Amino acid sequence: MSKTTTPIKTIKLPQSNEGRITVVNITEPYGEFSTTVTSIGVSLEDKDPDWTVHIPVSKIDELIAALQEAKKVHQESDTGYHPHDELAADTGGGGA
Repeated sequence: MSKTTTPIKTIKLPQSNEGRITVVNITEPYGEFSTTVTSIGVSLEDKDPDWTVHIPVSKIDELIAALQEAKKVHQESDTGYHPHDELAADTGGGGA
């Protein structure tokens, strides 16, 4: 089998017109016998990702737990002040 990429999901990046987070699975990412990874890419514009991380599939549950903990810590320390919430609008932010 050779390297294959399977798209999973694309998520719009808040406070950006073209930015996105992409999630794909890659089999044999580093050649024959390498294990499948989930690749998470962040693009600030509509182009190839500016940042990419490869997570071994065997570590996804551990990563999800860490991300949930990060969210919890943020929510506990959040002051409630969000001056740019309107920028997260589906139309690309701003307006009216």
